[in-house]
Amino acid sequence: MRRAIALAATVLTTALGSLVLANPVAAAQAAPSAVGDFGACMASQREGDVLLMIDESGSLQASDPDAARVSAANYLLDQLNSFGDSAGFKLDVALAGFSDDFVVHSGWQSLDDASLPGLQKSVDEFRSRTNGIDTDYRTALDGARGTLAERGPSADGGNRCQALAWFSDGKLDYTTRDGEKSYAPGISLATDDGVRRVADAARESICRPAGVSDQLRSSGIVTFGVGLAAGTAQAADFDLMRAIATGEPGSVGACGNIVSPRPGDFYVAQNIDDLLFAFDAFSTPGQAPLERETGVCAFTMCEDAQHRFVLDDSIGSVTVLGFADAEGLVPTLVSPRGEQLALPRTGAGSPATVRVGGVAVEYEWLSPRSVSFTMRHDDAAQWQGKWALAFVDPTGSAPTARSKSNIHISGNLFPAWLGQDTAAVHSGEKTSAVQLGIVDADRREVTPSTLLGTAALSVSLTDSAHVNHELATKIPKDRLGEPLELDLTQVAPGEATMRLTLEVTTADAKSESGAVIAPGTVLTPQSVDVPLTVAPPIGYPTLPSRIDFGTVEGAGTFAADVRVGGPGCVWLESAVPARIDAAPDGVGTVALTGRGAGSADDCLQVEDGAEASLPVQLQVDNAGNGAVNGAVRLMVAPAGEPDRAMPVEVPFSADLQKPLDSGRFWLTFLLVLLVSIAMPLVGLWLAKWRTSRIPAETLKAQRFPVTVVGDAVLRDGRPFAFRDEDLTQMVRGLDKPARHLTVDGVELNVRTGLHPFGAGYVAAHADGRVTASRAAKVDGNGDARLPLAVHNSWVVLHDPAGPADLADVLVLVGGNSTPESRTRLVEDLNGRLPGLLRTLREQAKPGSGNGGGTPPSSAASPGPGGPVAYDPFGMPPGPGSSAGMPSTGSAPSAQGFGGTSVADPFDPFGPPSR
Repeated sequence: MRRAIALAATVLTTALGSLVLANPVAAAQAAPSAVGDFGACMASQREGDVLLMIDESGSLQASDPDAARVSAANYLLDQLNSFGDSAGFKLDVALAGFSDDFVVHSGWQSLDDASLPGLQKSVDEFRSRTNGIDTDYRTALDGARGTLAERGPSADGGNRCQALAWFSDGKLDYTTRDGEKSYAPGISLATDDGVRRVADAARESICRPAGVSDQLRSSGIVTFGVGLAAGTAQAADFDLMRAIATGEPGSVGACGNIVSPRPGDFYVAQNIDDLLFAFDAFSTPGQAPLERETGVCAFTMCEDAQHRFVLDDSIGSVTVLGFADAEGLVPTLVSPRGEQLALPRTGAGSPATVRVGGVAVEYEWLSPRSVSFTMRHDDAAQWQGKWALAFVDPTGSAPTARSKSNIHISGNLFPAWLGQDTAAVHSGEKTSAVQLGIVDADRREVTPSTLLGTAALSVSLTDSAHVNHELATKIPKDRLGEPLELDLTQVAPGEATMRLTLEVTTADAKSESGAVIAPGTVLTPQSVDVPLTVAPPIGYPTLPSRIDFGTVEGAGTFAADVRVGGPGCVWLESAVPARIDAAPDGVGTVALTGRGAGSADDCLQVEDGAEASLPVQLQVDNAGNGAVNGAVRLMVAPAGEPDRAMPVEVPFSADLQKPLDSGRFWLTFLLVLLVSIAMPLVGLWLAKWRTSRIPAETLKAQRFPVTVVGDAVLRDGRPFAFRDEDLTQMVRGLDKPARHLTVDGVELNVRTGLHPFGAGYVAAHADGRVTASRAAKVDGNGDARLPLAVHNSWVVLHDPAGPADLADVLVLVGGNSTPESRTRLVEDLNGRLPGLLRTLREQAKPGSGNGGGTPPSSAASPGPGGPVAYDPFGMPPGPGSSAGMPSTGSAPSAQGFGGTSVADPFDPFGPPSR
């Protein structure tokens, strides 16, 4: 029956095939998008920066246990590398993480075939970075702004092409604890009310006019946000993140003043497949994928569930990301001559190469439901024509399944303003100085008539007043060689952006007889943003494109000169204050004023062909850290004709920094100098103290009550063993190396010891309990000692006034522990704990040499015939072994409870510091 239904569907599809083919795939993202703007900037400047910023909060252990964000981020890097190589762009990439802090894990480096493996390895390290205690958007965004600002301006002095790819799995969130945030001084995080107030302060700092969001946007940084709504997160939790990225207010209200052009894009994902498509959406900036969604084919290839695209010889490569919402389906590629190529399942990270029609197809399964493949021209005979991808259900068991695809077709053709470097553009006139053309990825001019399909080019200009002017629409390819007259009579002078947009449709697929089999594919329009300065009309003074104060330290007044070219006069009208688009928190009033030349009567006069400087100054009330961006209105007029004056908006920028506390710096320097010269041992001890920390690695812990019967450790009457529901609780406070943790009522305190050599240790203390560890050592306070890396260890806790056979055991395992390592830990515990408990009990008796209930000075006793040599961190001995722990179950000896210890200055478990 299923086969009959499938056959009927095929017949019906064939009858409707002409209707399906008559509707070619429309260009994706026809509406304005931030990724399109970033691509248009890249197409013009041919270089840019991408900062990949990934959440490291502890909630990822539940929301993303398989590290899907890592797989998706590495896919993004791979796609960006391929895109940059084919389009002739240079991309620099850096990797950062955030939770309660912002940390750059991998600095800026050029993305290419040589650097890609190292960058992806750095991304892989985020699999274990899931210990953060906050999801602090404010700290993250300000850190990202500063990291991108360090790159400096572009070659022409304007903003660089920069993007922030930001991933998070949760809303703005803080953990209750001691301490406060720099942007919320005086508000403690120790209470729930304090946490709420800090969150409010963070939102205010980000979203206030001229706040952190506006600092990013006014600096030209495009934000691509991806929210993983898995685990306990809901889509509504990302309303603030969405508002920050896109400028759309949603349920959280407005966030920032600068919302045009669109400052960014945002995507919500539920799983690995959603994440792949979200990251894929901005993997080819300016060349958005063609998106298609349809069904799947039952049993065999069909027509109605195909994702079609038509290629011609002007296309260099194609990359497709395909997905089906059911597992077990087979993606199948169909060549122009009808040859079918199945892409059988491979493991993630295991790419394969196959061929169809002479075309090499490199493909990789990125998840059980998503596959990506790339085809390159390479002069293959079957390249030109209609291609299709379909997901085939070999069993017919998923009749309602759906499939979707993102198809990236790289023609690598770009619109160009030929002769731009020698052309001058003036406001208030019509100009024929613009000649348009088409270039390839190497910026070599392409003869338009050689394109096999259709092409049309449009021109628009956004002037300094943010008014958009449509100057030319859909000029066909056969007219691109002609001079183009542009009407600039209504265009304001000043910094502007000319956008050139090329629309290409590939050639129709035809049969040998010349009949059209399928219409050509409409490619995503390719835009290029050309920054330019529209000069005032001829006879007016010329001004720079922007005023850059550079980095300024502290508060006060900072000077700069505006270079003015003659003829004419220019002044800064004092009655019109400068516009401030962005400024850091707490700096108070920021203003830009002139020094003299404040009206037409005392304007700066410049002779024809000469240059002069107009002094201006930036005034800042209070010191701060962050960007100041804005624009000032200057008046220009021809010589002797002040009545013809016209305004010109000139952008300005400054990077504010708080000054270094020189007194504290020199005091610290002198102290370090004294320690390093006069007190070398103290210096070594301080270095030891600084490095004695519990490592910042995922730690899970659980406290188990146990009963010891003979040499057996019982849990609920059965031999001690872990259960599936055990060890799921993550220990808080290890987002960074720690000196103190409290775990299930047990205090873990780092001790350094008095000697300057060796390593510190961790003392385990529980009020009212005596303790011992698998290392069979205690410190001078009677607390069990553990190594600094407490992961994969345990501590026995016993009440000396309670029953002799009862105890608790605290088990500490690393987040990356394997079933095998946990099995070894259980074997170690079962082998050592009975002897340790008997020794603890003996030492607690009156007259034992420890003062009755006083905790023992050592957690081991000598074996028969004297002390037993053993490896304190080794595995338990085998049955009947005389090395390690005696077969009687008595604890192994290092010093011996009540025995004599020999001081070893290199022993990491030396006397504690007090």
